[in-house]
Amino acid sequence: MGRTGEGASPIENPFVAGSTAERLYELLDRTNGARTAAELAARADRDRGAVRETLESFAALGIVTERRGPPSTYERNDRRFPRSEDGAAVLARERSLEELEARMDVLVDRVWRYQRRYDAETPLGVDGRTVDITPAALADWETARAELQRCERARRLRLREMVSGVESEEQR
Repeated sequence: MGRTGEGASPIENPFVAGSTAERLYELLDRTNGARTAAELAARADRDRGAVRETLESFAALGIVTERRGPPSTYERNDRRFPRSEDGAAVLARERSLEELEARMDVLVDRVWRYQRRYDAETPLGVDGRTVDITPAALADWETARAELQRCERARRLRLREMVSGVESEEQR
């Protein structure tokens, strides 16, 4: 399994389908690092007030940790609510090295096009006040970046398997 914390098992999304809570829970499962309520609202394509209220509830439940400050940030509490099985491990089991590398080529191109189009390294670097970008484009860019990272980790796992398999054969 992926990052499961201290013996805990992953928690399926327990929230009502289509709700702000469900969307945030899924988004937090795919997001690394702390984010502001405004950033999460933009990515979830939800009302900022509803997102802030939901995040406060999540903090009270221990789903996220809140860092107060101007502005407050929120991050998934992996110790209490571990992520779903690591997608990289699943990809490494199910895809060949060639398939992973081909998918990475597609994703690198997709991410690069967003970077060039919006003159930013990441979606967080886009100034929404001066650049016309839709929440759907931000979400697609973030999704492509996350999938690329998973594919890169899966590729490293496959290479490690191949190297350890060669080492095992050489020791025989």
